[in-house]
Amino acid sequence: MPSVRSHTAAHSAWLGLMDLACLAVGSIIGVLVRFGPDEMTEYVFRHVDGWLLLFASVLLANYLAGSYKVQYTFSRFNLLVTWLFSIVFALLILSMTSYAWFRIILGRGVLFISLAAYSALSLFLKLAVYRNLFRSEIFLCRTVILGVGERAGRLRKMLENAYVLPAHKVVAYVQVVRGPDQKPAHDGLRDGVALLESHPDELLGLIRSLDVSLVVVGLDEHALAKKIYPQLRRLRFENVEVLSGLTAAELYSGRTPVDLIDEEYLMQATLESGFPAIRQLKRTVDIVVSLTACVLCLPLAALIAVLIKVSEPRSPVLYSQMRVGHFGRIFRIYKFRTMREGAEDETGPVWSAADDARITRIGRFLRRFRLDELPQFLNILRGEMSLVGPRPERPELAAELEQSIGFYSERQNVVPGLTGWAQIQFPYGWSVEDAVRKLEYDLYYIKHLSLSLDLQIALRSIRIVLFGKERSV
Repeated sequence: MPSVRSHTAAHSAWLGLMDLACLAVGSIIGVLVRFGPDEMTEYVFRHVDGWLLLFASVLLANYLAGSYKVQYTFSRFNLLVTWLFSIVFALLILSMTSYAWFRIILGRGVLFISLAAYSALSLFLKLAVYRNLFRSEIFLCRTVILGVGERAGRLRKMLENAYVLPAHKVVAYVQVVRGPDQKPAHDGLRDGVALLESHPDELLGLIRSLDVSLVVVGLDEHALAKKIYPQLRRLRFENVEVLSGLTAAELYSGRTPVDLIDEEYLMQATLESGFPAIRQLKRTVDIVVSLTACVLCLPLAALIAVLIKVSEPRSPVLYSQMRVGHFGRIFRIYKFRTMREGAEDETGPVWSAADDARITRIGRFLRRFRLDELPQFLNILRGEMSLVGPRPERPELAAELEQSIGFYSERQNVVPGLTGWAQIQFPYGWSVEDAVRKLEYDLYYIKHLSLSLDLQIALRSIRIVLFGKERSV
């Protein structure tokens, strides 16, 4: 898939090089503390294969976990989780290699001190970079939005989101007028940002004069946008990044707005999706992780079952529902019961609200931390679900949503999941409008599906399990 992230690639590379420098310094500290300066050179060269493997393992783990992405992913919790994953991954690789080669490729004392020093340096520097440097004028991404309508306003709000790093600043909205006789619809300022006008032939000079590194096309008229494509192509070759509104939304918010796509886009997204190629590998991971989870979570599941039974002795512990799965197949999903028995006898299938009176006291706790979904590991083992994917919807509600939301049935082209991109970005939905937003995240996931993205989703889902919430962008 062609990259459209050239203006963020340098920042990502900068983070990777910083990590590499921290590894090098941490390793030097480890050898110096353990053996002293006299033996440092000899020890390093005798164990060069171990050092290379350590460096590669940590950098690869951070890359897979999304640690070098410069978009909207930063939080201190995510930083700690990806750091922990990189350390565990590196230790696992080193242990397996030592076992396979029948020798310890790095001494445990040196390894422990090196990783401790690397961790302290890396975490401190990344916090400093994210909290200060990437928010400063040095890395500020000056941006122009072509357009002055509602779409342009939404783009500015997205670009200047506090979670988008490096920080972006919209310096101007530019109204592209059709001809010399057309009067501008706007002039002056809009929320502190200049409103400018330009004819297509003058656009190149105007954008150059604003000294920006990013141009985002937010024009409401597609025909008008096509008139300025030659100028935008020239800017691209002048090292000014140019993004469509759709591409910017995917890059900076991780979702695919349904009002900006059509059948042609979905066809191209289908061709770019990695799901067909990694489907069998995902299935293998699902089986291994689910079997492990079933064993490790058995005591917790037993405790939850006892608490549910004690709180309502006459009600069953488990609750099952029919859901729409892969390619529209209907299957039965299992959950720990969180609502009082017979909650929908009178109303039929309805949306569940945040303060739903049908939810029991213990059910509210289970839902907050997603513990009610533990029995779905059985659905994963049976192949009806995956660890990561769009959440399966009830047939009645799915039929309603397919009638009111375009492209909703696209979710059925991949296996539904226990957790998903939409779940960590927009945890719960109680209306058709919320379903639209979650669909936009699901469409993004389907297009960009990869084992790396699945790993990032799994790691960020830990926040929900531990704290019962995930921030929404």
